[in-house]
Amino acid sequence: MTIQDHTSLTPLSLNDQEIDQLTTALDKLESGRGVLLRLADVMGGAVGHAVKLGGRTLGFSANFQEKIQNLANNTVQHAFDIAILGMDHTADPLKEDKKYKKIRNSAVQAMVVASGAVGGFTGFAGMFPDISFTTLALMREIASIAQEEGEDLSNEETKRACLEVFALRSFGNTGRSTEENELGFFSARLMLRGRPMVLLMADISYQYGLSLSQKLSLQMMPVVSALCGASLNAAFLSHYRALARVHFVARRLEREHGPLARETIEYIRKQRFEEYAAS
Repeated sequence: MTIQDHTSLTPLSLNDQEIDQLTTALDKLESGRGVLLRLADVMGGAVGHAVKLGGRTLGFSANFQEKIQNLANNTVQHAFDIAILGMDHTADPLKEDKKYKKIRNSAVQAMVVASGAVGGFTGFAGMFPDISFTTLALMREIASIAQEEGEDLSNEETKRACLEVFALRSFGNTGRSTEENELGFFSARLMLRGRPMVLLMADISYQYGLSLSQKLSLQMMPVVSALCGASLNAAFLSHYRALARVHFVARRLEREHGPLARETIEYIRKQRFEEYAAS
């Protein structure tokens, strides 16, 4: 297949369906960021604060921020092995009953929302249980998406790929432009390739810790804290599902088509940037 721009015909290694899968995943990721930003505005406005993710937060100290990053590191390190317990590694995800999958997704979302509500209502006392449970639920969803995209959950490389989702630039970049968001996402994917595990965990500690601190800064607002916690956890889950989908769709296409797929993905990214700039 080829995509035509104003200067040339560029050969692509992906077919129409694969290109559609990738662009749809990217669109859902950007849509999720929009929801997070709107939630931040609504929640901030409800208590007289103009708080935006990626901008000014409610002033956690450097010491407290470091504690959140350490908590993010510790919970993510153990989350994968716990999250995949009970998952059928030999199951064909394409044959999974759609009705069951919908019920499972709704149940996970309900539990994460409840965790956020309790965490918001109880304040700092509920922070650790909320973060631990939410991180575990996120990892379970990430692992499920990885399996749907053809990954082997018993493979160490798959475990690493699931961990990488938490290191990708995401929640903290919500206030930036679409181009900057996608540039950060694709640049981070390239940067993470071949990185030693100790450095990967450092990236996770920073990026996921930043996401958590920004979520908590909104969640700790008075009056609407329980509502903040519930709503933000729902958006948080939806966003990381979308982030994982883009990551593992790209990995599947790279497995199936090799280096040509990476060139095609990069070309699609550049075309989208041009479209956004022109609009």
